[in-house]
Amino acid sequence: MVYVGTLDTTPDRDSGWIRAFGDLGVEVVPYSSTPRGAPSGLAGKVSRRLHIGRANQLMQSDLISLVERERPDWVHFRLPIEFDRKTIATLKRSGATLTQYFNDDAFSKNSPAGIHWKFRRALPLYDAHFVFRMRNVERYRKAGAAHVEHCPPFYDPRIHFASGVSGFIADAAFIGHYEADWRLECLEALARRFDVVLKGGGWDRPIHNRPIGKLAPIAHAFGDEYNRIYGAVVAGLCFFSKINNDTWTRRALEIVAVGGLLVCERTEEAKLYFKDREEAFFFSSIEELVDIVAELKANPLRREDVRAAGYKRLMSGRNTLHDRASQIVQYVQSARRALYRSGQG
Repeated sequence: MVYVGTLDTTPDRDSGWIRAFGDLGVEVVPYSSTPRGAPSGLAGKVSRRLHIGRANQLMQSDLISLVERERPDWVHFRLPIEFDRKTIATLKRSGATLTQYFNDDAFSKNSPAGIHWKFRRALPLYDAHFVFRMRNVERYRKAGAAHVEHCPPFYDPRIHFASGVSGFIADAAFIGHYEADWRLECLEALARRFDVVLKGGGWDRPIHNRPIGKLAPIAHAFGDEYNRIYGAVVAGLCFFSKINNDTWTRRALEIVAVGGLLVCERTEEAKLYFKDREEAFFFSSIEELVDIVAELKANPLRREDVRAAGYKRLMSGRNTLHDRASQIVQYVQSARRALYRSGQG
């Protein structure tokens, strides 16, 4: 297959997928969807937001050339917001099966304006879509998708594992980006009573001149640091993106995988993965969140019982990146067999 993604390394969203597909016996040729030579300044900002301009056109034509040379059975995209309908139609004529994994909500009214327009126009041309949110399955079908499957959040056990650090470094931690929802108010309420670690992007301006601003500057945390922090705090906090209408996310699974105790927003989807107050703790208000952290700090034995039960539940399920890659490979194998039987493969 030709695997198409940004291939960025910070954060790294692609190497795990490439490795998982390879472990499943797929020969993978990676291709970067990041346009090279885009203009700077306002013109560059507009071209990156709308995925237009000469650099974007060259990136798409280079992918077509690669597919013509390699003649893959399969072209798989991660978040193909840069590709227009014409490019996808050309790739489809090559005979390759076209699949894509989309971890944003392409139909969210809260998304940045113009960011998903090309993808929505090309959506009906893909052979299959694997979507992060169950709520998007029917929306894709209504938009003309031929085949849609729910491909829910996962964790990568090669990256997210217990660090072995003993002792707590803080009472609570959140590693993630700022959004204009209630996460700032939640964290500020906690910081009034507890030691809080905050990492991620976009925080410095919102917390300026607020009590929690004493934590600035807020840096990112990836890899070993991410694992160490979430594994060594009393409460590993997780908030769900309102921009993407999330009710579950990878971070929740990662917190448990690194040996932490998950404390996250209460949703119906969250309750499908862990039992509240038996395998994780869920909250629906700031007051409930503060009470949970106070309870966990005062009762370390109960915290450990719930943490261990959550970890056992996670290990018994099918929530790894390998499981999700296997789901996609199974579809492609079935689709290719059908093509060969029909004489078109």
